[in-house]
Amino acid sequence: MSGKTIRLACMVCDRMDFDGITPKELGEAMRSGWREVEEVQSYAAACKTHRTTATQPKSYSVFDWWTHLGWCPDCAHLLD
Repeated sequence: MSGKTIRLACMVCDRMDFDGITPKELGEAMRSGWREVEEVQSYAAACKTHRTTATQPKSYSVFDWWTHLGWCPDCAHLLD
């Protein structure tokens, strides 16, 4: 693994250009305007798939691909 285990998404626009970044890159993203970033699940959980719907937990969604959620610089103005 290359250390790119952070999958950062915006809570509003769900942008994917920070999928697969390092902790250092996460810090740089936060310094450049990402706000209220929180880790919501592990990398392993974010990559987990299930063979059938019968074997997946009720809370599972294939759309929950991120490890961290926050507000990107383009959407952060909505917090003000």
